[in-house]
Amino acid sequence: MIKVGLAGYGFMGHMHAQCHEATGDSKVIAVADVEAERRCEAGEKLRCRTYMSLEEMLAAGEIDMVDICSPTYLHEEMVVAAAAEGKPILCEKPMSLTLEACDRMIESVDKTGVPFMVAQVIRFWPEYQVIREILQSGRWGRLEWLSARRLSPPPSWAWKGWLLDPAKSSGAVLDLHLHDLDAIAWLAGPPKSVQAVGVAGPQGGIDSVVSLGWDHPSGAKSAAEGSLCLSPGFPFSMALLVACEKATIRFDSGLSPSLVVYPFEGPSHIPDLPLPKVGAAAGTAGNISSLGGYYNEIKYFTTCLREGRRPDVVTPAESREAVRICLAVARSASTGQVVTM
Repeated sequence: MIKVGLAGYGFMGHMHAQCHEATGDSKVIAVADVEAERRCEAGEKLRCRTYMSLEEMLAAGEIDMVDICSPTYLHEEMVVAAAAEGKPILCEKPMSLTLEACDRMIESVDKTGVPFMVAQVIRFWPEYQVIREILQSGRWGRLEWLSARRLSPPPSWAWKGWLLDPAKSSGAVLDLHLHDLDAIAWLAGPPKSVQAVGVAGPQGGIDSVVSLGWDHPSGAKSAAEGSLCLSPGFPFSMALLVACEKATIRFDSGLSPSLVVYPFEGPSHIPDLPLPKVGAAAGTAGNISSLGGYYNEIKYFTTCLREGRRPDVVTPAESREAVRICLAVARSASTGQVVTM
């Protein structure tokens, strides 16, 4: 059993803790959180030790890996601290706020050789995994274009509202839109240039954005839409439309079935999804109704640790690239100019 030290017991910390419990491979035995109330809850619910800081948790020397679920602006210092202690690291996305910070994080894990993965969960989401398999098979011909959408009410679950503070999250582009920009890069390769328009939120960050991508290595073009500031009652939704030479693929989280392939010739069909065996509700506030891809990514990481292999579904270099694309989109939205990558 892999003994996990969880850094941050907010919305994502609750999610990750449940996933570790469900895998059977790992268990949260320690939680570090600055909030006394959360430490108390973690101690009672998870029956684990609690600490005020990651440093205290690391000093206790009882954990096998660190799972970082802190706000983005704390990712760099936590990754560097955990790497210095030789602990494998799973870190919530995005990797960090700047490319310089990403480079320092990569340098720290390379220096000690510890396994490190950023939890870019869409690469582990069943529908996106099936879409990637379909595209790789070449069955429906050339990929021509992709259109993604991710819409959310304001993230009221975020600790002290940090997600809407651009100094701490960089707004919707880096926190929310990253999911779709990374998915598009995963499916079509990174774009060579981007153009975007955005709307500022109440604290000045770009909290709604529409972006275009050109010259993906596959030859495809892309578009993506994201917002973190829709009305409180608006249901979270995500969608992806993939246009191939011989078929159109539609994923929409609000529809059932969620994934359908529509060939140009012949009837539509519903692909089988590699759903996780865990079906328990998440039991936490926010926009997620099941463990889904979160379970898949955590199970994947712990399996890699157990088998002594490096995670490669998402690498540190790819996580840095996702940040680079997001920063280019944010720059385009701010300047009104096309940004060449």
